[in-house]
Amino acid sequence: MKKIIIVGAGGFGREAYYLIRDINKVQPTWDLVGFLDDRIKSLNDKKINVPILSTVEAWNPADDEYFILGIASPRTKEIVANKLKAKGAKFATLISPMASVNETAEIGEGCVVSGGSIGDCTKLGNFVHIAGSMIGQDVVIGDYSTTTGFVNIPKGTIGRRVFIGSHAVILNDLEDDVEVVSGSVVFHKIKAGYKVMGYPAKKIVL
Repeated sequence: MKKIIIVGAGGFGREAYYLIRDINKVQPTWDLVGFLDDRIKSLNDKKINVPILSTVEAWNPADDEYFILGIASPRTKEIVANKLKAKGAKFATLISPMASVNETAEIGEGCVVSGGSIGDCTKLGNFVHIAGSMIGQDVVIGDYSTTTGFVNIPKGTIGRRVFIGSHAVILNDLEDDVEVVSGSVVFHKIKAGYKVMGYPAKKIVL
């Protein structure tokens, strides 16, 4: 069994906790040591049987430890991953035994696939989180991007640091740093840095 630590004890971190349990039921693989989180008391009212060990800044990775990011925010994922990698951290990739992943799919370092399906010849960059989404054939998803529950991406290229809210449908490309609000349908290419919502999805004017 390999030691693993979840970085982040919010909703996505707790999802990673249960994902590790599901993996171990099929094939004992991971010895979950605990969490890293700056909010030391964030698990106090949760039914989680491993502790928050430390803040991210204070932890020094050991040679026999692996890490997984339980963080939804793409920008935060990038910052935290870079901090830990600078200390020599190694990152695992977790794939749910309930997910359908085509054998030709390429999945990068530190990814989490907690459910859903990934089609043939699809490519996930590093630190991509796929939470119960349907990813079609030949889709490319850039580093640090996150899809939440019931997202449907039948085709296209998704940039780096993209966040896609639940039940969104993506029918065209998204450039870097795009945020798609839950329930939106994207028909047209979205340029970098835009936040969009609606049917069809349009830029939100702040």
